[in-house]
Amino acid sequence: MKVKDVLTLAIRLEEEGERFYRELSEHFDGKIKETFLELADQERSHAEIFRKMSDQDFWDEVDSYLSGYAFYQVFPDTDEILKRKDLTLREVLEIAISVEKDSIILYYELKDGLVNSDEQKTVKRIIEQEKEHLRKLLALKHERS
Repeated sequence: MKVKDVLTLAIRLEEEGERFYRELSEHFDGKIKETFLELADQERSHAEIFRKMSDQDFWDEVDSYLSGYAFYQVFPDTDEILKRKDLTLREVLEIAISVEKDSIILYYELKDGLVNSDEQKTVKRIIEQEKEHLRKLLALKHERS
């Protein structure tokens, strides 16, 4: 698997993340709605960054660990989640927290597979933003406990 393939997956993850947070925001008000919309906007921005990075043609192979991880790293099916009438805010936050953690792991591995230091710095900035997403979600979960 090439790094470019992982970047394609990262784009898909970020697009699904945007959709996930945007659709969730429609079911909440106030601070929770605001937070989900903010996260959706940042996920859209991350997808665009990965899209620009994937347009380059010099990607090397990545190790089997990353390629295996990448194939199993999938954003949850938003439609299935929202069909559940008994879904609590706590469960929604736990799903979002889990996805952010998995994204951080994937992006660390992606960063380590890049040879260009500018690209590594870009992915590192995205990792920091994903960590901030995680902090916000954990704070919301803590506030609602």
